[in-house]
Amino acid sequence: MTEHESKAHILAIALSVFAEKGFAKASMNDIVRASGLSKGGVYWHFKSKDDLITAIFDQFFVEQLALLDEVLVGEGTAVAKLTQLASFTGAGVEALATQFPTPLEFYALAAREDGLRTLLKEQFANYQQKVTDLVEEGMANGEFRQVDSASVAKTVIALFEGVLLLWAVAPEMVDLSVQVETAVQLLLQGLQTA
Repeated sequence: MTEHESKAHILAIALSVFAEKGFAKASMNDIVRASGLSKGGVYWHFKSKDDLITAIFDQFFVEQLALLDEVLVGEGTAVAKLTQLASFTGAGVEALATQFPTPLEFYALAAREDGLRTLLKEQFANYQQKVTDLVEEGMANGEFRQVDSASVAKTVIALFEGVLLLWAVAPEMVDLSVQVETAVQLLLQGLQTA
């Protein structure tokens, strides 16, 4: 197994162990046992459980930003792109969130683990810049009224994160994908010129 394959294998195993036991209850020993690798082999790539968790979410964020880039350079209006972004984001977050016992654990980890919190802040900053660019495209095309595009981008992030938090606390109340799209549709009604 190459180094890249070994690292990918460990991440996949860790994801399944976390899905089964949760972040707090899963241990590095659980991951080592499930991986079939030596303890040294696992620790060569990841020094701690927090490093593994950060790597899993980093991979997710990279994939989400790549999807966002595809949407932004694609054909269509800013309205269509923002709607498509909501659809992709809702589905992507729902898919990842269902692999873990609770998304609340992620926020708890981000609150105590500097690396994960830094990664999350970087993700929010990247996402904000891309959505800001999309809002500015909509204003330039006459689709959106003149607004503070950075504030709108922060609002989009807040909507997505708020829906995720509501879903984490009361999943029976929320269809994650539908609610994200609904939130964006309501936002669009305030942005559109006519």
